[in-house]
Amino acid sequence: MATTLLGDYDRSRIPMWIAAVVLVLALSFIVWKYIGTFILGLFVYYITRPIHRRLYMVIRNQSLTAVVSLLTIAVPVIFLIGYTVYVGAIQLAAFAESADLQPLIDALQPYVGDISTTTTSSTDPEAVLSSLTNDPQQFLDGGAVDTANQALTPVFGYLGAFGNGLIQLFVVLALAFYLLRDDHKLAAWFRNELAGEGSPVHAYLKEVDHNLMTIYFGNILNAFATAILAVAFYNGLNAFSPAAIAIPAPTLLGVLTGVGSLIPVVGMKIVYIPVALLLAVEALIQDPTLIWFPAVFAAVSLVIVDTIPDLILRPYVSGRDLHTGAVMIAYIIGPLLFGWYGLFLGPLILVLVVHFARILLPELVRGEPVTASATAGNPLDATDNVYSPDPAPVDPDEAEVERESSTADGDGEPADERDTASSGPSDTDD
Repeated sequence: MATTLLGDYDRSRIPMWIAAVVLVLALSFIVWKYIGTFILGLFVYYITRPIHRRLYMVIRNQSLTAVVSLLTIAVPVIFLIGYTVYVGAIQLAAFAESADLQPLIDALQPYVGDISTTTTSSTDPEAVLSSLTNDPQQFLDGGAVDTANQALTPVFGYLGAFGNGLIQLFVVLALAFYLLRDDHKLAAWFRNELAGEGSPVHAYLKEVDHNLMTIYFGNILNAFATAILAVAFYNGLNAFSPAAIAIPAPTLLGVLTGVGSLIPVVGMKIVYIPVALLLAVEALIQDPTLIWFPAVFAAVSLVIVDTIPDLILRPYVSGRDLHTGAVMIAYIIGPLLFGWYGLFLGPLILVLVVHFARILLPELVRGEPVTASATAGNPLDATDNVYSPDPAPVDPDEAEVERESSTADGDGEPADERDTASSGPSDTDD
């Protein structure tokens, strides 16, 4: 009796599996089309979850606790981040406008044309109103309608972008709200129906969840908090700065300081130390008695901007088990590859890859039963004692003898074999 390819498999399950694959593909397509919104919602969830769990011990209502957590933590953080980026962009534009860019314009002009030439815009609202007042007949001819359409097109574009931003913000907050309220139900359903506690998949996702909490709530929130704090104090210092010297572009400098906090080892010092030195040189040139202002700037940057956020957020960052350099590369490559949401997507991909390599990949490669334990260890964890024998010490005298021997023997062949191979036919061969 011939055996079929499917054997005794229940063929009635095949259409259901096909439907499952189609639904997964459809859901994946939707998530990918709005990947930035979903990733930002995931970030808001992780930065709010620690506060939500502490508030729940007092409020004892999941929905109310989620709302209070979002209103007190996530919403202010989002608006402060947006405002900081907005002010930083305006100040960068103002700085570029006030700076002497004529040499750059002269250098680019042969390639991009005359970029300094300005023409009277046909979409100027005053020009449109004056034209309609002086010659109402042109409204009937259609000229004013076309001009009005041209004038209103940018306005509708801005309104559309603003409305789209509000809708995506609503989706972000809604996603974070339902994750905060129902995450324990989703986790229980997954354990009961798909992967029981102690299974490899459960262990994998548990490690991923732990690291995402560390990265999102620790590193990213630390960078944003540092940027907001630096913007506030740098603008405050400029209010009391001497007339001769001041912090250049304080809002932009504060944003760069927050970004610099993501760099390992040196951190934000790569930003504020050169600025402090620049201010000190400027003070010594103009008036040495003004050296107090660079000193105050350096002290505020070191104590308030650099040290205090690190101490407050240290409990959430100190337990991380990912390589600092790998996290930094994920922060850099993510935005370059995916855009603004790559700042959150890059670390997510890093966490997924690292823990897959730790927990699932080694046993899959070796053909062994997959277990929930990380049998391979984590080479990117500074606290994980992965066995790695130290390189054997090299004796300089033995290395010199070995080098001379290999040089004398040519390509390393034994001398007698090389001589035999290179010699001609012997007399007996004749």
